[in-house]
Amino acid sequence: MTSKIELRPMMKVSEMVSYLKTKNIKFEKCSEAQAEEYLKENNNYFNVTAYRNNFAKYPCGKFKGKYIDLDFAYLKDMSIIDYRTRLVLFKMIIDIEHYLKVRILNTIESIEEDGYNIVNLYLERDFNDSKFPKRVHNSIRKKVTNEYYHKIFIKYDLDEDSKIENIPVWEFLEIITFGELINFFDFFTTEYNLSDNKYVFILREINKLRNAVAHNSCVLSELDKKDNNHKIDILIINFLKDCNIGKENRNNKLANSRIRQITYTLYLFNVIVSSYGVRDNLKRDITDLFYGRIIYNANYYNNNGLLKSIYDYFDKIIEKNYKLF
Repeated sequence: MTSKIELRPMMKVSEMVSYLKTKNIKFEKCSEAQAEEYLKENNNYFNVTAYRNNFAKYPCGKFKGKYIDLDFAYLKDMSIIDYRTRLVLFKMIIDIEHYLKVRILNTIESIEEDGYNIVNLYLERDFNDSKFPKRVHNSIRKKVTNEYYHKIFIKYDLDEDSKIENIPVWEFLEIITFGELINFFDFFTTEYNLSDNKYVFILREINKLRNAVAHNSCVLSELDKKDNNHKIDILIINFLKDCNIGKENRNNKLANSRIRQITYTLYLFNVIVSSYGVRDNLKRDITDLFYGRIIYNANYYNNNGLLKSIYDYFDKIIEKNYKLF
């Protein structure tokens, strides 16, 4: 017998401020009226309050479990920073995706692969996969209902439940998702024993970030959470060493999944993106964000050791690789 769960009633905006005050969240730099207006017009309660996890609580005493130094203005500021950060990260990731395709095509040309064989091999494996048969096939068939893709792929036999064959790689890369692109890149580089396979694990982490960014999920919440114990690859170790980030700091920061994913994105963008124009444009965006908007209300975080430490960590990376002087 299924137990009944008591459903909590939805809080009205007018009740949210009162509830936050019970958690010792203050409304000094942002008035209660301003907070209510912000929650009504600009953001929702769940998203704004997600950043509470980045602030300390009293460990004991009568205020145990309540926030030590947290004003609603800080949550609002972090929400804006998160939004701006997502815009820059999404731009970086779609550039990584584009230039990964360029890299694949250039490699295929250099190894004298005809551009059909590797796709046929990949789709054959997908068609006969024991766990998820025809996953890529089904994904392609769904996409060809789109007018743009339909014009390109109408010449192929995509309507029957049969194996898809003889799609050239330059067309195949345009219809698969980023996750599928990474799987294909893994297959391709493994099949031809290419050194670029070393980037696959980094791409998989970036894809997790891409999904979060694309769905407007908060990326700067729970930055204190230690939820990643994967071994750090030598590529990243050397990258961070070059940024003057030591072992203890590196291990501490990369133990958080989101910090790890952002670090990987900052690393791989410089590896994959070959256009100096695209890179310079991105440097302007990062410089404006990191040394402009993020520190606009820096005094809000004077007592927040966690966020100051994370800022210093990324400052070293950006100073070395992205800052425009």
